[in-house]
Amino acid sequence: MRLGFSPMTARMLDTEAAFRLATELDLDFVELSFDLHEVLPTLQDPKLIRDLTRATGVGTTVHLSYVDLNLASLMPVARRASVERTLAGLAYADEVGAVCGVLHSGMHYLRHPQADALAAAALDEALAQVAGSSVPIAMENLVLGEDDFLRTPEQLRDLTDRHGIRNCLDTGHAHVQGTREGFAAVDAYLETLGERIVHLHVHGNHGTADEHLPTDQGTLDYAPYAAYLASFPGTICLEIGTTGADGVRASAAHFRRLAESVA
Repeated sequence: MRLGFSPMTARMLDTEAAFRLATELDLDFVELSFDLHEVLPTLQDPKLIRDLTRATGVGTTVHLSYVDLNLASLMPVARRASVERTLAGLAYADEVGAVCGVLHSGMHYLRHPQADALAAAALDEALAQVAGSSVPIAMENLVLGEDDFLRTPEQLRDLTDRHGIRNCLDTGHAHVQGTREGFAAVDAYLETLGERIVHLHVHGNHGTADEHLPTDQGTLDYAPYAAYLASFPGTICLEIGTTGADGVRASAAHFRRLAESVA
């Protein structure tokens, strides 16, 4: 099990402290935030990251920009800026040696059959410009609100297949969607996306909001997925928010207990 955590979600802006926590917990990677790098580039300077990786053996993944970014935008200037920022994030990911870059699929604010088709074409055009990166792209499931563009596991699968990119399954997002819509969404995404999934975002919630609780809290029970998690060949990122480092510690211990239960 290749476990890591997101310092940004845990409210840790001190990059060296994040690597120390990863070393303490024997984690494999930290997930850097390119949004944070855009705002405060000195915090995640590429040379600093490479030096920390060499010193600790802790690798990286990168969450590509999503704040004020919309690859499905109907507005050409906004879409061009989104593509440029995504390409810059992928270049950064390559520079720090990240094993994947997590990408959001975009928002759609004008629900109408004609506008829907235009947004789909816009997203295809944007992805055609970022596909083929040296760093594997893992597109994440969202469906947390009405404005998230892709709404089903099948839509996510078909889009990523068209562009030759991979997937990040966010189990917390899927749990919220499944609770709201009345279906086993985590299972549906696992079955539909299959080996396309190279990265996981894991955290807990009560099925109503994206709470980013420790994995042993809330109503998402990870026990039925213990065998899958233990044998998953990709990277598993603990996206734990409100409880910070203590929540990361508790979640790492929880997932290791799950793995041991099927050993």
